[in-house]
Amino acid sequence: MDSPSLSIRSTASKRELVFSQRQDERFHVELKGFEVSASTDVWAYTDAAGLNNLFQELGSLDKPWQGDRSWGAIEGDFSLSATCTSLGSVTFRVKIRGAQGAPEEWEVSAGLVIEFGQLEQIARSSNAFFCT
Repeated sequence: MDSPSLSIRSTASKRELVFSQRQDERFHVELKGFEVSASTDVWAYTDAAGLNNLFQELGSLDKPWQGDRSWGAIEGDFSLSATCTSLGSVTFRVKIRGAQGAPEEWEVSAGLVIEFGQLEQIARSSNAFFCT
């Protein structure tokens, strides 16, 4: 049986953010498509629930919001923030870093656009991924 995953697909391109291989406080994250490909394993320590909480908060909103809502891994190797326009276009800003402190350190930052109405389903999928 395959382990659960969480996938967020852009409505504006073929870009996708995929969370997989969760084991306790660790998970794999991959950003792919539309000229971007990066992945890393994230150790969230005791705050993997914080990322799920972000998705739950976004999924519970009944109207677009102002400002930025975000979560970042304590080691700085992955962060995710979300903003929303008054018309309901949600942009996730994804940042993935690798080999931190090494001579070949790297960082990828990209956006991924979805519609406000998708947030509730993403929250359900997040619960299934982070809470099983």
